[in-house]
Amino acid sequence: MKVAFIRPPFPPPHWLIGLIRDHDFPLGIGYLAAVLSRAGNEVRVFDPEAVSQPLEKMWAELEKFKPDLVGITTVTPRFEVAVKLAREAKRRLKCLVIMGGPHATALPRSTLLAARCLDAVIMGEAESSMLAVAAGFNAGGKVDFNRIPGAAFFENWNYREIPRPEFIQDLDAIPYPQRDFVHLRAYNRNRVMFGGVRCATVMSSRGCPGRCTFCANICTGRKLRLRGPENFVGEMEFLSKDHGVKYFQIYDDCFTADPKHVEAVCDLILSRGLRIRWGAFGRVNTVQDERLLRKMKRAGCMHMLLGIESGNQRILNLMRKGTTLEAAEKSCTLLRKCGISYSNSFMLGCEGETLETARDTIVFAEKLGSEMFNFVILIPFPGTELFEKYYKDFDSPDTDWENWCSQEDNRPYPMRHTSLTMEQLISLQMEAGLRYTRSPVRFMRAMRFGLRELGLAL
Repeated sequence: MKVAFIRPPFPPPHWLIGLIRDHDFPLGIGYLAAVLSRAGNEVRVFDPEAVSQPLEKMWAELEKFKPDLVGITTVTPRFEVAVKLAREAKRRLKCLVIMGGPHATALPRSTLLAARCLDAVIMGEAESSMLAVAAGFNAGGKVDFNRIPGAAFFENWNYREIPRPEFIQDLDAIPYPQRDFVHLRAYNRNRVMFGGVRCATVMSSRGCPGRCTFCANICTGRKLRLRGPENFVGEMEFLSKDHGVKYFQIYDDCFTADPKHVEAVCDLILSRGLRIRWGAFGRVNTVQDERLLRKMKRAGCMHMLLGIESGNQRILNLMRKGTTLEAAEKSCTLLRKCGISYSNSFMLGCEGETLETARDTIVFAEKLGSEMFNFVILIPFPGTELFEKYYKDFDSPDTDWENWCSQEDNRPYPMRHTSLTMEQLISLQMEAGLRYTRSPVRFMRAMRFGLRELGLAL
C-alpha cells in the first residue's frame, strides 16, 4: 500500500510567520510511518509548514506519488485547515482519505460530518489500526472499516464506531520514528537557542497517570507505559552519533513520573559517555528528590518545564491536579539548588476561577521566581472533562474550531466554567506579565537563561 501522511499547517497568520516559528518533529506520524514501512508499505510524509513548502507544490508531489490512502492528523486549532486538505485530497487524488489525532479522536462523529469526504476517522493510538488498514486494503482500492479497530465512519448513512484496540504495552516493539522524509534541520527547536546545536524531540513513555480535568490526553491514555531505558537512550545515541543531535526535548507528558525509570535513563547516558543536553516536562509532586535531580544534571538535564497551573489550592483541587502549593515551592527550590533552569506554566480562567484566585496565581508565580514563565487562558479542549461538563453542545460540524483556542477576545463561546469574562482574563494575563517582568531580579534571571540557551554562558 502507498500511504501519504499530511500534517496541516496552522491557519494564517501563523503561516506568514512560519520562517521564525519553531517546528517540532511530528512524532506520532513518525511512528506510524516507521511501523507501516517495516510492514512493507511505501510511505511519504508531508509537513509543508515546517519546510516552507507551498501547498500547490505539495499537491504536485502527491499527484506524482499516487497514494492509495492519505492520512491527515489534526489538533483543534488546525482542524478547519485539516478539513480543507481532506476535501482537496479526495478531489485531486481520488483515494481513501482518513483523519486522526486528538481532535478527531475526541469528536469523531462531528469530524466526519464536517468533512464528508472522509472515509473514516481512526481514533486513539493508531499503530495497530493503521497496520490493519494496510492489511485490509484490497485490489479494488477499498478497506472494510468494520474490520479496523478504532475506526469511526458512516455506513449506509448510519454512524458506526469500532472499539479502539488495546494500548500497546511493549513500546520497545515499535521502531524508532521514521525521520528521513525531511532534513532534521527543519525541526531544530529554537534554532538560535541551545548554542546553535542540532535539536530533536523524543519520547520515553506514553500516557499520563494524572487526572487533570483540563487535559486532553485521550490518544495515549491515563496509564503510564514506559520504553525500556536501553531502547530510549539507544535512540538518543543514534540521533547524536548519526545525525549530530546534541540537545533533546523529551516530550513525555511527565518524564519524572517514574523516578526509577529516570534514574536508569540517566545512568545509561552517563555510562555510555553521551555528550548531550536535554530538557523535559515534569509535575511538581514528582520533582522532589534532590539526589535524583543532581544525577539528572550530571546526565545533561538543562531545563525542566513545570505545569504549576494555579497559585490557589482550591482551584488546584477542583482541576484534580494532584499537587500542592508547598510541593511547587519545594520543586523550584531544589531545581535552582541543583543548577537546573526551570520554566513555570500557569493557567488563568480555570474552573471556578475568580479575580481573587487569579491574583493568587500571579502572586504565587512571582514567589517561585522561575527564569521563564507562561500565563495562558485555559482552553476547554474537546476530549477533556471540562469540555464534556460545560461545552458538549459545541460538538458540531459548524463550530468555529479555528478560534476555539484563541488567547484573544474571539472565542466562539462564552465562558461557562468561570464567572470571569474573556476581557477580564486578557487583562489579568497582561497584568501577570507586567508584574512578573518588573522585578530586576527576575529580569536578570531571564537574561541569564537566554544567554545560557544561546551558548554564551554555559
